[in-house]
Amino acid sequence: MLIPALTLPNPVKIGSGHAAQSLSGNLVLGSSDAQFQRIDPNGSARDVTLPAEEASEGLFFWILNTANAAENLVVKNDAASTVVTISQNEAAVVVCDGSSWEHMGIITIAQS
Repeated sequence: MLIPALTLPNPVKIGSGHAAQSLSGNLVLGSSDAQFQRIDPNGSARDVTLPAEEASEGLFFWILNTANAAENLVVKNDAASTVVTISQNEAAVVVCDGSSWEHMGIITIAQS
């Protein structure tokens, strides 16, 4: 599958660390949240909502689904449109150009 062209701002914003969490409901990420997210959906598929595009130019998130069963993370923009669905043991990078969130691909992760 080809990834559509996406013009990223220069520079891309980096620097808010990492977080690991087990969810009990859906998650809303803010522009100051950790950019590297290890998320366990904890028994059910969960939505992960990204920050508003207008305030996120240059921002990216690397999101890893650490589920121990077939539980998806459905990553959505602030208008509730699906950007990418991340299955168990997969990770995705999503980036914002200031007007839309795009995913750069899905990576399968061997977790130990």
